[in-house]
Amino acid sequence: MVLVIMQHSYLNVDMKLIPHLLDVGVWRVTHLAAIAFVSISGAMFSYYLYRRSDWRAAYRRSAARAVFLLLVAHYAIGLTSYYSHLVRDPVSPWGHACATYLSSMLFHPGTPWVQVFLERYVLGFPITDMIGICLLVSPVFILFVGPVPRALIVVALLTASSLVVGLWHPAGTACLILKEAFFGSVGDPSMFWWPFASWFAIFLTGSFAGQALARLKQGAIDHAALVRKLNKTGLVLASCSIVLTLCYVLLKRAYGLSWDPDIFRAIYPRQTTTLLPGYLAVLAWLFAFLMRRIDIDGKYGPCVWSLSIFGRTSLFTYIVQYAVVLSGPAVLGLTGSLGLAGFVILFAIGLVVDWLFSYFYGRWRGWFKKNDYQECVAQVRSRS
Repeated sequence: MVLVIMQHSYLNVDMKLIPHLLDVGVWRVTHLAAIAFVSISGAMFSYYLYRRSDWRAAYRRSAARAVFLLLVAHYAIGLTSYYSHLVRDPVSPWGHACATYLSSMLFHPGTPWVQVFLERYVLGFPITDMIGICLLVSPVFILFVGPVPRALIVVALLTASSLVVGLWHPAGTACLILKEAFFGSVGDPSMFWWPFASWFAIFLTGSFAGQALARLKQGAIDHAALVRKLNKTGLVLASCSIVLTLCYVLLKRAYGLSWDPDIFRAIYPRQTTTLLPGYLAVLAWLFAFLMRRIDIDGKYGPCVWSLSIFGRTSLFTYIVQYAVVLSGPAVLGLTGSLGLAGFVILFAIGLVVDWLFSYFYGRWRGWFKKNDYQECVAQVRSRS
């Protein structure tokens, strides 16, 4: 959530005022946010599936949450990000075509506000939509496919995405939409920022952590053993990321003038290609660090507790931050005008305001009490 707020605050800057090295660094760091969001969702979902004696009950509960994400969170995000999209984003050709068709069916063709509403509010596919779809279709792969075949499926989906994006160039509109929705596109997408194949693979990567947490809860493995396993897994993933990135560099030097440029654009080091194992390694190391600090050393400080407020109200926080750090600056006319100092100030304000909203929302829902921090510390001390 912190990285999401940082990334969306950064969308308000004037790129001419930001040093190039800092620009690259901010994007590379904040790209971890989406991977963590999807992967942790997969981890928690698989944890509940493995923990319940009847996985069908856990699936029914998660299916209801998936429907909530698709039918409620989708429009809540559209509402809180409406002014930001109105100011910042150009309309995609496919979104414009779909909105024109729907508005002509529902209202008089000369009603412009209906088309704008459909383009900016209804025809958007936030990352929560992708998580909802993953919740509906993933149990078959999590429960009935072993760890090794599941890992091979993850690799196959990621590889297929890059190959299809780089090699398949359909001419028809329907095939273009299908390609972008399932595999992605070369460059910025027209409509689907979260293609199914690659992000479903990322969702499945979290299932390994969720299964390990379930075994930990069942007493099949202890905290120290899991921490060692996470650290080793992170080392392997980081090594894979380095090797894959070097392979890209070597291929680019050897065949950059003879191969189709779209191939190299499809496998360029980014979120879902060669850098993905590195991002997953960072997640594994963070997980191991928190587990060692909290569950083994028994240290649960106010900083960890404060961050846990974001974690326990993650969906609410995700929706609200659109209004705070994207639509708010858009209403004030600040979109695309901030320098480095303005970005830092907006990020700090966004953190504080979102935290306060999330805290009082959690209090209202009864998820934690006023003395929640003291109770958490006491529980950690009793376990350690």
